[in-house]
Amino acid sequence: MLPNEAGEVNNPLRDNIAWFLETERRKRKLRHQHMAELFKTSPGQGLAYRTYIRTMRKRNNVTLRTVEQMAQALEVSIATLLVGGAEVEPWAHKLTEKSIRARLAAIIDSERKRRNLVRYQMAELLGVSEITFTKLERASGNISVDTIAAVGEALGRDPATFLFREPDSQHQPA
Repeated sequence: MLPNEAGEVNNPLRDNIAWFLETERRKRKLRHQHMAELFKTSPGQGLAYRTYIRTMRKRNNVTLRTVEQMAQALEVSIATLLVGGAEVEPWAHKLTEKSIRARLAAIIDSERKRRNLVRYQMAELLGVSEITFTKLERASGNISVDTIAAVGEALGRDPATFLFREPDSQHQPA
């Protein structure tokens, strides 16, 4: 996913996160600096102001761990940040960063088998390196929202919600 002239990437996940953060900031009547302070877990640790601002401007490819940190600070689910205003089942709000990585791995494995592809072919389909594919397949590493969106798009699914749907509702009619 390449940025446009303004440095923004066309990624619905980035859009949803920025929208939710701005909505929360206004609801809480906070300045950006004070909103960013909510994400600090302890002195010297937490989300930097720069990261928060770049995320608000959709110029930051945040990772799932960062999204989880934001969600915990705001006392919402990771799903709430990623889906925007879309409805998801109650179970989706209980997912952690680790369980989302596991769901992504299961979806990728299922699709690879359904399409009868070997691993390198699936990596090509997803537009990721074989090293990144291996991390996705093993549910390891820190996955970025751009990678999640790219996987969703490559599989022909809504990048913002495909992780939060039941397996039998994943496939769209051909």
